Amino acid sequence: MIRSLWSLFFVILSLKTFSQENSNKLGLFGVMEANVGFDVAAMIKDSQVSDEYERQNLDPGKFNYGFAAQAGYQPLDWFALATGFRYSYVDPNFHVLYWTFQPFFIVSNPKDEEFTYISANFGKQINNTASKNAVLAGFSVGFFEPITQNVGNKFQINLEVQNFDGNSTLFVGFSYGIAFFSNRKL
Repeated sequence: MIRSLWSLFFVILSLKTFSQENSNKLGLFGVMEANVGFDVAAMIKDSQVSDEYERQNLDPGKFNYGFAAQAGYQPLDWFALATGFRYSYVDPNFHVLYWTFQPFFIVSNPKDEEFTYISANFGKQINNTASKNAVLAGFSVGFFEPITQNVGNKFQINLEVQNFDGNSTLFVGFSYGIAFFSNRKL
């Protein structure tokens, strides 16, 4: 285990030292963001319900909103990794706090100031609420846009599934965040 960690360290160090071009990287970064999501299928199903029994058996969630805080690092031109916490309110009464893990795959030119990415998002519930074992998994597309030397915007469109004790809800959402990063040369 320790050998593989040392090997990974030396590979990253040699890639950083012997790279031919100077590329832009975020370095260490932190993001505070707000998000909102809608389950269009649940909204359509809700409008077609004919009695109270069917209404009680609908999956949870027509919408969700929340806030997240993450810290991360971009070791390679094409890859960054972040982890943090996310609060999510899901209709009708789920208040879930997740620990999240999010790898970013940078798809824009490394010399650009804008960092366009594709990412996955995974989360595990860490509090006790109406749901005992909630998880989330998602896919997103977005970009970081520097404003000043250390501050930027983060825009993201996401598609995610939140599972509450066996009941899954698919949300289409949008998030906006403020990013703080260590690289002053952007």
